[in-house]
Amino acid sequence: MRHNILDVLAARPVLADGAMGSQLAARGLATPCLDICNIEAPDAVRAIHQAYLAAGAEVIETNTFGANRRKLARCNQADRTREINRQGALLARACAGSRAFVAGAMGPVGRLEDEAEWDRDAVAALYAEQAQALAEGGADLLILETFADLELLRIALGAVKAATPLPVAAQMVFGAAGSDLGGRDIAACFRLLREEGADIVGLNCGMGPQGARDMLRAAGPLEGPVSVFPNAGFPERRGDRLVYPSSPEYFADMLVECAQSGARLLGGCCGTGPEHIRALHRLLAAGKGAGPGATSPAAAQAVSVAQPREEEETATGFAARLGSGRPLFLVELDPPKHLDVAAVLEGADALARAGVDAITLAENPLAAPRLSNIALAQRIRARSNVEVIVHLTGRDRNLIGMQSTIMGLSCLGLDNVLAVTGDPPSTGGEERLSGVFDVRSFELIALLESFRQGRNAHGQDMRAAANFCIGAAFNPNTRNLAMQVKRLSRKAALGARYFLTQPVYSKEKVDEVIAAVKDVAQPIFLGIMPLVSLRNAEFLHNEFPGITIPEPVFARLREAGDGQAQEGLEIAWELMEYALPHFAGMYVIPPFNRYALALELLSRARAASPRSR
Repeated sequence: MRHNILDVLAARPVLADGAMGSQLAARGLATPCLDICNIEAPDAVRAIHQAYLAAGAEVIETNTFGANRRKLARCNQADRTREINRQGALLARACAGSRAFVAGAMGPVGRLEDEAEWDRDAVAALYAEQAQALAEGGADLLILETFADLELLRIALGAVKAATPLPVAAQMVFGAAGSDLGGRDIAACFRLLREEGADIVGLNCGMGPQGARDMLRAAGPLEGPVSVFPNAGFPERRGDRLVYPSSPEYFADMLVECAQSGARLLGGCCGTGPEHIRALHRLLAAGKGAGPGATSPAAAQAVSVAQPREEEETATGFAARLGSGRPLFLVELDPPKHLDVAAVLEGADALARAGVDAITLAENPLAAPRLSNIALAQRIRARSNVEVIVHLTGRDRNLIGMQSTIMGLSCLGLDNVLAVTGDPPSTGGEERLSGVFDVRSFELIALLESFRQGRNAHGQDMRAAANFCIGAAFNPNTRNLAMQVKRLSRKAALGARYFLTQPVYSKEKVDEVIAAVKDVAQPIFLGIMPLVSLRNAEFLHNEFPGITIPEPVFARLREAGDGQAQEGLEIAWELMEYALPHFAGMYVIPPFNRYALALELLSRARAASPRSR
């Protein structure tokens, strides 16, 4: 589990990232509302986070500097305040994983024009709303930054501290004379902010690295952790661009001197990029940032930013098999619509004896109520000693119930979880029936990953890290397969380790999938659902979401007459034999829990490929 950032700062300097806005602008995203890029251009935001992590950053800030409701209203995005902030944190969290902290960025509300706008409660509500959304998305700390007005910062600080338990950094912009707008010097401002509850105090923006160094020296001895995020010098306008002159090497040298004066959290503001952070990382890694209060190298190393999970010791049996190099076979069983579990337990026993790698248990497919797949998974595992993958849908639980269920799964040791949105409920005769959908597949994957890192949806410490091996769905039966691959990549970035596809029914579709996922690193299991009759095929094609059956398959079933079930099995085997060399394994979905069909396919596959044994 990750240490609290305050513990790390007490031991050694910590390297944060640089500017976000100028990096987005450099990618052509010159929009008045850069925060909306979390929704409309997530790949660009993700790429910036990843570039800073590759440069050595241990803290990455969310793209939410201007994402308070008042500022977003200017872009007609006020109603999306929670969504924009939460998504910003989720993006950063997925990139950071367990190797870095995520800081929720929060800037000023902008110019307050009249006395009514200065209502303390109204201003506090803006910051409380933003802080809560950032915490829900997985932020480890919050940074209130670029505040020139100490009074406004104190209101924001009080609101944020009351809204979340996260550590808070309070950063100000100081003038050239080293004072705020009210004439207070840096030492007085820092003292007042600490009295108001700031865990970290500091300065950012408004000056270059040398000015920041000189200001810290003038402040005298620094108490508690101090952050420094200067600009890359003073900007020069060239055409329609602002250019900052500080070279990465100069910037790094000055920030090292800030660390030697006692600064602990070091990063960059306007004009800085990954190259500045990389240069600073090289110097800090060489031990040149030691300053007052630094611990011994051994102690500093002991308080690491991330404590990686020991996969060899904690990986689920299925997770370990994912890297075995041999084809794996997964078989799906549906929990019954009643309380008699004898037949499904018998099927699980037979599959376990045959050596299936895992049994997957769907959760209320087609939104019809069935026996709890979690309860059934526990029965099957205890009885058959086989790996079980539990499908978890966002349809049936609100965020409270979902977190409770996730904790229950971890407590039971049901660590293999397939995260899906879930089929929408019918709106037919049961008018009271509705889906919840507090979280859909993307948010559910991120939530499972957050628990895997030891935090709940609000960023609170769970006192233990869950051991989930997270899977996700991939639907190749769409016209826009490229879009589905993008969704797959996003799910992988959020924490999905493998993918199960919807069933396919032609070699042409298999070839299309192989070409589309050729650059995907995560294991993919191709869905194979044997058909048992022409009527079964017609139902799946016309009424089952995500399944398309081509005309040649219908023709073969019509010609088979009374032998339709056997013909359906042969169609499935032909596809399975053709596809097996190109996928991590097969995901067999026997209709109506006819597990004998899966046993026959598994037997044929092992006879045809010794690697499958």
